[in-house]
Amino acid sequence: MGRSRVCAVCGAGLPRAGSARRRYCSGACRAQAWRDRQTSGRIIAIGVLTAEATATGDTEALERLFCPVCGQPVLPGGRRRRDARYCSGACRTRAWRHRRLPLEEPEEPVRAAVTGSRHQEARDAAR
Repeated sequence: MGRSRVCAVCGAGLPRAGSARRRYCSGACRAQAWRDRQTSGRIIAIGVLTAEATATGDTEALERLFCPVCGQPVLPGGRRRRDARYCSGACRTRAWRHRRLPLEEPEEPVRAAVTGSRHQEARDAAR
């Protein structure tokens, strides 16, 4: 009896009519496998660069390799710019807000005045 062939990414069965060399059930799984290979290559490169910077004592290089907000490694390339400083958009936004807050104090929310007879209950609740 033949061995059951499965997709290397999701584990779904491969069509019997396909090539014997086929590894993925769909183009989406093939693309995901490519993205995973790219990410693992960048992770290995980050590890090598971190080891070199630690051995030479280059603190500036270490700062560029890790997110200044959360400390996670920054993986440039792929969908990210080569000169990316933050690991995600959330960290980039958090850093911007941290830089902005000392300059601007958050204002108190303005309560809108409710006018009109349809909103009598809201007007009474506001008082």
